[in-house]
Amino acid sequence: MPELLTQFAPLNAVLSMVERVALSESPVLITGERGTGKTLLARAIHAASRRPGPLVEIDTPALPPELLDVELFGFDEDGGPRKPGGLEHAAQGTLLLDEIAAMGHTSQTKLVNAMSRAMLPTPDGAGRIPISARVIATTAHPLNVLVRDGRFSEPLYDRIRNAHVELPPLRERRPDIALLAQQLAAQFGGLRTPRLSPEAIAVLEEYSWPGNVRELRTVMERAITAANGGEVLPRQLAALLSPSPEAGAPMRLADLERRHIEAVLRQTNWHRGRAALLLGISNKTLYRKIREYGFTPPASD
Repeated sequence: MPELLTQFAPLNAVLSMVERVALSESPVLITGERGTGKTLLARAIHAASRRPGPLVEIDTPALPPELLDVELFGFDEDGGPRKPGGLEHAAQGTLLLDEIAAMGHTSQTKLVNAMSRAMLPTPDGAGRIPISARVIATTAHPLNVLVRDGRFSEPLYDRIRNAHVELPPLRERRPDIALLAQQLAAQFGGLRTPRLSPEAIAVLEEYSWPGNVRELRTVMERAITAANGGEVLPRQLAALLSPSPEAGAPMRLADLERRHIEAVLRQTNWHRGRAALLLGISNKTLYRKIREYGFTPPASD
């Protein structure tokens, strides 16, 4: 799981909890912004557990309420066999509910009752269906606020947060950005892994990553494809980074270009012909850029 590689002490502390959390039988609540790796962490917890049953994943927001109930609790047709739901399919295993905040009130009530009693009622109300699934829930929403506003069940919130793990956003994990970028470059590049220059790394580190690690993965996959085994250039990365009102404006393209040209001029000791060749532009264009950005060559000794 390259997305969870880290040199960031708070995240290391979170990951060190995984084995302890995995070996418990308590429900788990994983919170964090979209794209931080909540589903990956949930899968890791299940994999590290001693539960012999399967991992069953339900994408809560993708299902309308009536279909979500069927997927969770099953369905009984008149005269036909019962269709088991996720709580039964995940027997002795784990039921992963992605974005539990999207669940409607009726489903929330049914779920907390099923978890509390470890059973589901039969349609006629006369019998009980035992359940043994462990529930792991993820959300990018503040459930405590939703509880306060009456939009999420307080009993269910209390039930699922026995073990609470919060993943930090990528913008707080600046030491990890280069590490993750290099790992993803190797993953997508294979035997022809392109080079990430210091200038390219600087572009990645100065971006605010509103989509977190998921966005970094997408950007790196596209950048590696564009590089085709060569060097990933800052301007290629800049074209892939999307401004977001949630995250503040990333570096402007002109700023990225200026920094890249300046770095190449220093690298070539201001040999304009070699610099233009490395930049992939004509000598004439390079001279124009030098004038536009007000670059001056270093004084000779």
